[in-house]
Amino acid sequence: MSKYLTFQEILFTSQELLLQALAGLGYDKPETGEALVLYGYRGDARPERAQIVIRRKYVGSASNDIGFVKTDRGYVPLVSEYDQSRRPGFLADLRTRYSELVIAVVARRLGGTMCQVENGSTKKYEVQYA
Repeated sequence: MSKYLTFQEILFTSQELLLQALAGLGYDKPETGEALVLYGYRGDARPERAQIVIRRKYVGSASNDIGFVKTDRGYVPLVSEYDQSRRPGFLADLRTRYSELVIAVVARRLGGTMCQVENGSTKKYEVQYA
């Protein structure tokens, strides 16, 4: 049985933007609620609970559920060791997509537009004003 890891250093403050970021990565059917049970790869109920859950059938047949736990600061990911090793880029991709959404919201609030500037493999985002 794979142990779940909580990534306290990764924080998503907006549930709405987190759900949009997950959808942008192809996970458009997460369950939301209070104290949702997470299931392991055998379908066994785990002791961990979360407020947002991507069910394992959407992650992979040998995978565990992926959860996001609501804290007083925002949502933190809860990912099994197995799934973290099989998808090492998942959290980085999710953070990138979430950050892009945050920048777009800030740009709209400031009356500007978000522009992407690429320098080799590095992407940089700027807010430009008319």
